[in-house]
Amino acid sequence: MSTPRPVQTGSLAILLALLDRLLAILVFLRQLLSGNGRKRVRARRPWQIRIRGKQQMRLRRDDVERLLQRQQALKDLDKIAALSGSFRTPESSFFADPAQIEALIRRMLKENPPWLYLSRVLSGGEQGGEAHSSEVIYREQETREMQEVTLFIPDEVWRDKPLASLTMQPTRNLNEVWQARMLDQVLPPTLLLDRHQRGEILIPVRQKQRQRLEFQPEQRSFEQIVRKQVPIPIETESGSGRGGQLLYFLLDSSASMRGQHATLAMTVIACVLRAHMGQRDTRYLFRHFADEVWPPVLELPLQARTVQEKDRLFDTILATNFNGIATHVNDALSIVLSDIAKLRREENLDAAVLLVTDGRSEIMPSTQQRFQEAHVQVHTVMVVPERNPTLEAFSETFTTLDITPST
Repeated sequence: MSTPRPVQTGSLAILLALLDRLLAILVFLRQLLSGNGRKRVRARRPWQIRIRGKQQMRLRRDDVERLLQRQQALKDLDKIAALSGSFRTPESSFFADPAQIEALIRRMLKENPPWLYLSRVLSGGEQGGEAHSSEVIYREQETREMQEVTLFIPDEVWRDKPLASLTMQPTRNLNEVWQARMLDQVLPPTLLLDRHQRGEILIPVRQKQRQRLEFQPEQRSFEQIVRKQVPIPIETESGSGRGGQLLYFLLDSSASMRGQHATLAMTVIACVLRAHMGQRDTRYLFRHFADEVWPPVLELPLQARTVQEKDRLFDTILATNFNGIATHVNDALSIVLSDIAKLRREENLDAAVLLVTDGRSEIMPSTQQRFQEAHVQVHTVMVVPERNPTLEAFSETFTTLDITPST
């Protein structure tokens, strides 16, 4: 019978140490794969605006600030923020802040997408001279002003006698006791006589001569908050050629657009609408659609030609009720094409359509063919990051907005 070979103590210790190291590495790798380990801090994803189609030159910083100041003066930021807050969705606390709306508009203006048309030449079918002027739109604003106010301060000099002198006086004889208060008149005779002699019964002084107080006027300067209509100048320009630009706003008003999608849609429309306000030859048309279109099919779309009409049109668009059941985009596009054809019978118009939707629809081939034959360009802006192949193939430019409150 053979005896077992003794194991060396030093070799066993080294082997056990290697096993411990290997076990620690396996535990660390397991924690990384399961996410229980130390998490890395992920950088914030910037707002993305992806555009398929021809790109425009980026605007200069002065042009971006000028257009942004116009929207600030016209209270667009506050209006869009109020609209976002009215939906009471989880992202309302983010987009209901005018500062976030300002950052969003600034981002869009810097990108200068093709549907913004900020770098295009003046509309008009022929080349000619350009006329520049300005029109005024009024907005109510709170301003702080230093105003001169006249204060009437009591004078230190009294005329006649002070007001508080001899208003009450003690009775001088018993006949005046019956002019005192009722509480004094019902006192026992002994007590009444005693108080009369002490001069404790008072009666009002009835003087024919009036006592009056003089006031001295003094001018003081005060800072006051005044609400008044402030004029906001809008530069206008036009060409001497014939023709013009027709810009048709087509807005998806289905229920899926509520909340963040509606906020992004109104921001897009505000940027385009305010950028075109100064173009006299540019005309706005507007409809919104879902399962039905508004205004109804038998009525004309909303139109705006003057600066004041374009300003009022934005308030009408903001009042859109996003409660549609379905998204019948093909029917809406057919109605748009019919409206443009009616206007082209009277004028030579270069027409373009701005379709703002969340992309939950498909474009039929017949609709695409009709727009190609009519030479009407469609610029699609999707307020979601997902792509829609049929809309992308149908549109002259296709834009997706990847913007979330977490960014």
